[in-house]
Formats: sequence, C-alpha cells, structure tokens
Amino acid sequence: MTSEPSGRISRRSVLRLSTAGAGILAASSVLAACAPQSDGRGSGGDPSATAGTDTPIGGLTLALPSSISTLDISREAGILNYVVATLAQESLLSISPDGKLEAGLAESWKQPDAKTYVYTLRRDAVFSDGSPVTTDDVLASIDAARDKASMLAYAWSNVASVKATGAREITITLTTPDAAFVWTPTPGTLLISSKAFLTKNRGKVGTAKTLLLGSGPYKVTSFAADDHVQFERNDHWWGDKPSLKALKLSFVPDAGTRLVAMKSSSVDGALDLASDEARSWTPTADVTYTGDRSVVALAFDSSQAPFDDVHVRRAVAHAADRAGMVDGILHGKAEAASTLVSPQMWGELMTPAEVKKGYADLPDLAYDLDAAKAELARSGHPDGFTVDLTYPNSGPQLGKAALALASSLKKLGITLNVKEVTLESWIADLVPGKKPLQFLWYFPVTGDPAELTDPYLGSAATATNLAHLKNATVDKALAEAKKTTDTAARGKLLMTALQAAAEDLPYLPLWWAQTATALAKDLVLEDTGPFAFVGPWATRLKRAA
Repeated sequence: MTSEPSGRISRRSVLRLSTAGAGILAASSVLAACAPQSDGRGSGGDPSATAGTDTPIGGLTLALPSSISTLDISREAGILNYVVATLAQESLLSISPDGKLEAGLAESWKQPDAKTYVYTLRRDAVFSDGSPVTTDDVLASIDAARDKASMLAYAWSNVASVKATGAREITITLTTPDAAFVWTPTPGTLLISSKAFLTKNRGKVGTAKTLLLGSGPYKVTSFAADDHVQFERNDHWWGDKPSLKALKLSFVPDAGTRLVAMKSSSVDGALDLASDEARSWTPTADVTYTGDRSVVALAFDSSQAPFDDVHVRRAVAHAADRAGMVDGILHGKAEAASTLVSPQMWGELMTPAEVKKGYADLPDLAYDLDAAKAELARSGHPDGFTVDLTYPNSGPQLGKAALALASSLKKLGITLNVKEVTLESWIADLVPGKKPLQFLWYFPVTGDPAELTDPYLGSAATATNLAHLKNATVDKALAEAKKTTDTAARGKLLMTALQAAAEDLPYLPLWWAQTATALAKDLVLEDTGPFAFVGPWATRLKRAA
C-alpha cells in the first residue's frame, strides 16, 4: 500500500487531550502494512466541535502535573516527555489525533514486500536552525533510537538494515515480517534530529545546555528540569504557521498550587488533570474529558513471592473494587478494565461485536471479599503478608486506588504499604524484577493492540514484561500474529494471547482512563482525540470564536 503526498496541512476541528491508541491497520495483498490515512495533520476529529479563530496569540503558559528530567524520550519516555518533545521534533510518519497514520517528514511511504518499508522525504523540511532534513539525519536518528542505551531500542530490534536508497529515500528492511512495524517510525519510537547535532551532543541531548533540535512547529528555547520548558514558534516549519507564537509549560506538581495559579491568571490552563481535581476547575476554565485508551493496572511479578502463587494474585484481584474506584475516585470518568488493551484499540482487526465477545470470555474477577478470602486460604500465604506499592506524584488517582485496595486487603490480613514518589523515580523503577508489585500506567502511542501485548505478555520481552509471564500459548499467538498477512486472523491471534494470559493473571487491570484538559474560556484546542498529544498539539491552540 502506498500513501499519497499530503501537501500542506488543512485542519478540521474538535476538542480534546491525551495520548493513546485507536488501532487501525489495513491489509494489503502482502501484509497489514499501511494504516488508513486522513487528509491532513490532525484532521480526524468531530467536525461538529467548536472551532477556534486564526487570531494571533502572543504567548501562553500551561501547567503540567509533574516535572521531567530530560527532553530526550530515548532516556525518559513518560507521557509528559512526549507532550513536550513532539512540539519540537517529528518522525517519518505522524499519527492524527484520532489515530490514523499520516505523512510526517516522509511525504509518502510504501511496503513492496512483507519485510521492506520505503519512505520518501518531503522536500521542504528543515530543522529549526535552518539546515535541511536529509537522509543522513534520518539514518543518524534511527541509529540513536536503536542504540542499546536507548529506551526505544526494543521497537527496532527486528530491523536488519536501514539505508538511504535515493536522494530523499529511506529503506528499512526487517529480519522477519512484523505487521505492527508500520507504527514504529512514528513519534512514539522515533523523533528525528540532525546528524551534526546528535554527533556533537552524544549523551547530552535534552539537557538544559543542549536542549533539542528538531523540524517541528516549535523550538525549545529554555529548559529547567524542576521548573519549566519554554518554546518559540519555528518559522522554518513546513506546515501551516501556528497562531500561537510562544508557549511555556510550567511543572506544578501540587494540585492546589495549579488551581491558584489558574485563578490568578498566572497560567492559562493545565494538561493531564486528575478527574477529581478537574471538577474544581470548571468555574474558572473549560474542562474537556476524552477517553485516551490508557490503562492502569497492577503488575504481579510471578517470579517473586508472594505473587508467584496464582491464588495470591486472585485474592488481590477479588479484593479490588474496580467499579467503586471508577465511580468514587474517578467520578465516572473512566471504565473498569478487564484486560490491558482497551476495546477501542482494535480498529479494523476486529469488529466491536467480536471484541465484546472476546472480552466476555475473560475470567470473572468481580469484587468479592469472600472469594478473595477463599483464594488466599488456598495459597501458600493463608495468614497474609506485607508488600509495598508506590505510585507517581503525577497520578494522585493511583494513590487513592492503592489506599482503597489497602483497606480491602487489610480484611484479608494483607498489609499494603502505599507510598508516593516522583514521576521520574517511578519510571526508573519500572524494571522487571525490581519490585514484586507495581503499577502499570500506560498510554499507547500507536494504534495497535500489539503495543501492549508484545512487551507486557511475551516471555521474550525480558526488559518490559513486569509480570515475568511465561505462557507457551501466549508466545505462540503473538509470534503468529507478527507473521500473518490476514487482518482478521491477526485480530483473533492477539485476542487469543489476551485470553490465555488472563488465566495466569499476570496483571490486574483496574481502569481504562479519560484525561482532562482545562483551558481559559477564551481558548480552544482543536482536533482533539486519543492521540492529540503525540504530535504538534500546540499548533491547534486557538482563540475561541
């Protein structure tokens, strides 16, 4: 399947915030290769939503709920890192807010066979320092992503070669077919900088001294890891000139401080608000909620006691009142989850009816303290145990859920010690084997269920499989899903993997979330959707009509 050059960007309007998936894969005669594309960047939203005007905006300040320690997503890949970095840097392909693959620095792309992907670079792309984007820059950026020190290397492990095969052409060849690779040259696992910049600043990219160099609509002008990141419009950008000239993202971890700043007009809004916090912003700002396909789950390390005992895992599952968490903690702004992959991520792989049927066959883990006590009695720890659980300070809703679970587990004789840590510390601890019980809080950055199934369920994924799951049925289904040329068959295989894994209960899914954005009443964010913040979202900030 070959895409057509998209030309200049046209935008239709909608409203929203976040970063997650809307799985859309289409099969060609060779392989599920190119995803359906919309007409232009971010054009996939609700056309009935309120549009803004093109009135120039001199500058805005928005609050983020936590700080980041680096601008480089290859060294820290939390959701807020993407919110920041994708304003300045682009990838070969982009993802529209509603989850479709679109042109990025590649104006077109094709897949001549099951293992080969060819990308043609646009002629008008330049970096913010005025230098043109070349094939050498793309090759250097992919090399940086593939480096063993990069957090993105896992996504490129199946790549046999990356070559310039023309003046504006890049060809990537895989070792074995992988239907999900179509999503790899997107912002989630590749952001492009210049070869000269990467060579000069090796190991230092993304610091306060080096910042970032990219071809996106904005350039970073200052960064303080504990305070802010500042942007100015990049007038070299190939896309339409944004209305917003300057943007400051302030790191404000305390919820009360954020609200006071909004009321005093020190900030013009906030991103990624927790549901209970967002309710208090409504008199002052316009608050928008959107399902973002993100999942919150507990990861049980099955290689460590006490969670090497499936009856312990089931006891904890039955003690978790997930529906109560959604209603009481999230005020209904979420959906109780039955598996890691949200129902909306299946795209063309499965119909909604097929997904519903597949999820109905998952084990019933309803809140039931009697069932929890019975499972614990059958375990090797009938008298209970003590375990720690940390959560990031940017996710107070996770902390409240942990405390609610601790209250239930206390009735079983289980002590759950709940502790808040910084987002950076929490991300650093997300390593298999580090802790027996962890939160998994994941925002998909592609539109494919395999983004969650492959790294978190496959036994070969030793760097990401927090549960240490080893299930032959799961591994076989995931391996066959990579190779199949049939879209429907691939969907069934991924569903088989989810169902087989659920029997072992490696993770306890709690909820699929919604995210809240608050903006001053004279502002709108156009073209929102589950992927709205994995791309140049600030270009869609407008004055309200």
